[in-house]
Amino acid sequence: MKRFQILFTLIVITLGVDSFAQEIISGQLIDGSTKELLPFATIQIKGTRLGTTTDENGKYSFTIPDKNKITDSSTVLISFLGYKKKSISLSELKLNPKISLDQDLQELETFEVTATVSEEAAAVQSTQMSAVKLDMREIKYLPAIGGEVDLIKAAQLLPGISAGFEGSTGLFVRGGNADQNLVIYDDAPLYEFGHLFGFFSIFNNDVVKDITILKGAFPANYGGRLSSVIDVESKTDFADSLQGQGGIGLLSSRLTLQSPFAKGKGTVLIAGRRTYIDQVASLAGQDVPYYFYDVNGKIGYEINGKNTLWYSIYFGKDILAVNDGDDPDAFNSNFGYNKFNLTQTLRWNRIYSAKLSSDISIVNTSFSYDINGRFDENELKVQSKVFDLGVKPKFTYRRNSKHIIEYGGDLIYRNFEPNIINTSGEIAAFLESNKGPELNNFEYAGYGVSKHKFLDGLLALDLGLRLSGTVVEGKNYIGLEPRLASRYTLNENNAVKLSYSRMRQYLHRVSSASVVLPTDLWYPVTENVAPMTADQVAIGYDHLFPKIKTTATVEAYYKNMRNVIEYREGANLILNNDFEDELLQGRGDAYGTEFLLKKRRGKLSGWMGYTLSWSTRLFDELNDGKRFWARYDRRHDFSSTLTYEIFKWWSVSAIWVYSSGPRFTPQTGQYVIPNPTLTGIDIVPIYAERNSVSLSPSHRLDLNLVFKPKSKLKGRWQGEWNIGAYNVYNRAAPFQVQIEGTETGYKYVQPGLFGFLPYFSYNFKF
Repeated sequence: MKRFQILFTLIVITLGVDSFAQEIISGQLIDGSTKELLPFATIQIKGTRLGTTTDENGKYSFTIPDKNKITDSSTVLISFLGYKKKSISLSELKLNPKISLDQDLQELETFEVTATVSEEAAAVQSTQMSAVKLDMREIKYLPAIGGEVDLIKAAQLLPGISAGFEGSTGLFVRGGNADQNLVIYDDAPLYEFGHLFGFFSIFNNDVVKDITILKGAFPANYGGRLSSVIDVESKTDFADSLQGQGGIGLLSSRLTLQSPFAKGKGTVLIAGRRTYIDQVASLAGQDVPYYFYDVNGKIGYEINGKNTLWYSIYFGKDILAVNDGDDPDAFNSNFGYNKFNLTQTLRWNRIYSAKLSSDISIVNTSFSYDINGRFDENELKVQSKVFDLGVKPKFTYRRNSKHIIEYGGDLIYRNFEPNIINTSGEIAAFLESNKGPELNNFEYAGYGVSKHKFLDGLLALDLGLRLSGTVVEGKNYIGLEPRLASRYTLNENNAVKLSYSRMRQYLHRVSSASVVLPTDLWYPVTENVAPMTADQVAIGYDHLFPKIKTTATVEAYYKNMRNVIEYREGANLILNNDFEDELLQGRGDAYGTEFLLKKRRGKLSGWMGYTLSWSTRLFDELNDGKRFWARYDRRHDFSSTLTYEIFKWWSVSAIWVYSSGPRFTPQTGQYVIPNPTLTGIDIVPIYAERNSVSLSPSHRLDLNLVFKPKSKLKGRWQGEWNIGAYNVYNRAAPFQVQIEGTETGYKYVQPGLFGFLPYFSYNFKF
């Protein structure tokens, strides 16, 4: 416990550091029409170097050290890229700390050149590392299957993040498993964020504001998973008139509408999306009995200048129905699959004073699937359900410009019904109807963070501590999760960063395959299955090339995982309620180096990323107790995304990726033995060491051409055509292995999934 006592002492010391400032000025900067928060804007007292920049939530805070030189009549200059500059007196700022700026598109080019603080510079000087933030402007023109850009597919192009196999929405971050990622939408956790077959995630591009991806250096307000946090936030702007946008593509279409109400104090957004591959296939005389649809809604209401309420909802459903015959005299069978996803968030943003603000969210998540099968007179129905209800209060106290304190907590009730089985007919004789175990637990956490700047801002230190636990039948697990993030500024364009974080995970996914299938089940920890834990340390270096507004980042990390889950050799997980007997818990290690070169703005934009990494596992009862490679250990991973504006109405974008193949356990031979009844023989396979062989490396090129014709409706309608192709040179990536017989024996083959796929889509906005 000594290390925790030392950590507590450090936090107390930073909380107790006295500020010699005479006065503190704090507030928030917003868009004058949409009420959207404006991050990384510049606020400065004219004629001095005194000032600050707003944070990612548009909040600012600075101190006035000497009132003799700075008076209430002193002028405060506020500037932000693409907005009119504003000058107000210090006394006005004190009376109205919530500042609004008006857009000024005509001054965009000049303002971009003269801006003193850019978003890139703010990112370099931030203490947060192992993080990437993407907004829709960066990825909206990237090539994509079907012509609709997907947030999760874009995230898979970043260093440190691997896809399970081509085209899927699986995420394997820094050597972790797919169920070790905390994916949240407007504060609500998600158990499944991909539609069936993995071509699309559940996120509608027209609704999403931005996505923040954390691979390490986790702030203390996040917890519950080991490997990453994918924080997706929907739009928070207030519409000043009816407006909409959408798109029509080969596989799906979407439409989003937003309108004000209550004299501009409120805003409402509704969006819908549906695939129609089933309808297109029927026109061609083919039967593809699958489609999905999803609906997003959001309502915002500004009660007054200090209180705003938000309610957001997501609802999605996948439907698959297969019927293999209509002849009543023949053997008939059919199959159906329905997947249901629902999230709801009620959030209250409140500003108590210039120093104190809060965000309090009530969240609900429901996830379930039904599998129905019928063959002759036999019927089988399998269901799985997860239900969450929680509250998440978060408070921010800005003590002064050099010291910010954040604190809050999480309380979530979870109900799991993982394996509900209903049978009828002859099958019921050996597979009885069974509701399966119903599992309930409470997961709780409290946290605090002290963010401090020393040495005139050259050194920044974030000290955090999270206390988390869960109550399950027969056990109460509880543990501390210390967090540390630090940054030392070498100069305005260079910074060195160091972080450490511990994470605890109180649930896991029981999967019968290496890819996410409809039969995957979520379970909480139990009396016999302990929580997974991980410690991660990372060191990084950030450099800004100011003339070309490009950032370069290099990070090295090491992660140690405990109680990670694998399954016994030959484990049976299908329709098995005694799954604990099939689980094993062991240790894992992951380490590597990541490089990222990123340019967000200009005629040429995009990023290049490279990862060199290793990931291993160690289980006493697997691989003869010897360490083995993880399933998705991939030595090399490179990606490049580029967008170039050729002319005002034309632009082109490209993606090129290269990746080492995932691993598998090969069969190297076989032998025969007499069967137990001595009436024949059994063939017994011989395997090499676990995950000892990799599939072949893969690479592909995607291209997209965007044409934005001039509108004849004087700006009331904006449309653009996207024409492109996925996997231009038709090199399909291996996604599984198969054994084929030859004249001399057997061989492995590696079939691919996607070859050359052309597409087109039309996107519009009004």
